[in-house]
Amino acid sequence: MANFFKRKPAAPAADKAPTPAEAPKPRRRDFSELKPDPDKIGISGSVPFVRLPDPTTLFSDRATRLAEAAPGHPLEAYLRFVAEVARAQSAIQAQDPAPTLPEAADLALRSEHGMPPLSRHSLEADTGFDGTLLALLDALDLNTAPEASAAARESLRAASREDRLDLALQVFEGALPVDRIAECVFVSAALQVRLAEQAARLDTKALKPVADGVCPCCGGAPVASVVVAWTPADKARYLSCSLCGTYWNHVRIRCTACGDGENVSYYGLGEVSKDIQVETCTTCHSYIKHLHQHRAPTLDPVADDIASYGLDLKIAEEGFRRAGLNLLFVI
Repeated sequence: MANFFKRKPAAPAADKAPTPAEAPKPRRRDFSELKPDPDKIGISGSVPFVRLPDPTTLFSDRATRLAEAAPGHPLEAYLRFVAEVARAQSAIQAQDPAPTLPEAADLALRSEHGMPPLSRHSLEADTGFDGTLLALLDALDLNTAPEASAAARESLRAASREDRLDLALQVFEGALPVDRIAECVFVSAALQVRLAEQAARLDTKALKPVADGVCPCCGGAPVASVVVAWTPADKARYLSCSLCGTYWNHVRIRCTACGDGENVSYYGLGEVSKDIQVETCTTCHSYIKHLHQHRAPTLDPVADDIASYGLDLKIAEEGFRRAGLNLLFVI
């Protein structure tokens, strides 16, 4: 039987006897609870707001993590497929012409109005994106991949440049067309390469918070929440962007979707990993994966989100919907 456990923030001090309505309800026998005190895990003001991606290692490290997680996993075939996508991303990134950033005046204007510097307009102006996508398609080895993947690759190759850009814009804005999901995986992979290269060149001092669950570099949704072990951000919480790979600081024990901090709980499955949980919010009924990278440094948001799919299945039974987005694993 799965050992599904729940962890909740600390309850108020019991300085008076609870009323019948306040009395705790019987707990399910297969649950155990931990109650961390939010006041004891506050984050120092010296913690950097963002950590920009390093495209030279991002995709190669992810490919390695996916390959390590695959053997014997129920999703082994898909993990190996995404590992091949990450390997191709790493290969083309090493040869990809550096994309240009938006004009300084445009960056300043967007910053002044609280908007991320990278937008659909910068994608439309990026003349190198289509070349990156085609290079990715050529670099992929799909000999052992499902036929649908090979068909999606040929469909993209046969499409016009304008159609490929239109699909990329839809992916960028999170409006993935259901009938082209297989193609979206490859388009997303090319976008990740291009946007990571652009984000890596931004000025961290000019980046500002946009909104809960919104990347300050490109406006993308987070793929997961990560407790890191970097100096000076040890045990600080960051969100990892599903598009450009940027990490940005987020308050511990606060919903990434609606910002509520009163109705947040954490669930885990010991059979999946003691270092991966889901953070749930009963205010908006959403959840996001929560990775303890400070305990397991090789955890990767994209790779381990896929490898911990058992948590998605279990938490869906509890009535929660996914708040994060993994563009290489649309569920």
